[in-house]
Amino acid sequence: MSHFTTVKTFIRDLELLQETLRQLHYNFQVGERLPIRGFAGSRQYGQVVINTGSRYDIGFQQQADQTYQVCADWWGVEGNTPIRQHSFLEELNRTYAHQAVRKQVLEEGYIIEEERVLDNGEIEMVVCENF
Repeated sequence: MSHFTTVKTFIRDLELLQETLRQLHYNFQVGERLPIRGFAGSRQYGQVVINTGSRYDIGFQQQADQTYQVCADWWGVEGNTPIRQHSFLEELNRTYAHQAVRKQVLEEGYIIEEERVLDNGEIEMVVCENF
């Protein structure tokens, strides 16, 4: 019996996903068909797998539309690590979106003068043209 849950995301850029996971201080592997460990030795497979420090992993599986869905046995992850599904996904999406905006701004030739996190958690970015 599988306890795996998958969650669709808007994540498409593998490089940005890796940078996001590094910023969030996760230990992960990248490959073609990496095992995502779950309950009683059950496995799913993905292209990016976070080692949670327990017998349960969090994986990312590329879909036909090129997005990556999150796949994990959250019962096992939450029962054996401090990682919680809701806060993990919230932090992942926020950090990935921030990285995507930074990348776009720099690709368009702007300079980031200042960034700050507001009290409500939003990130304010001040950019200017690169003369």
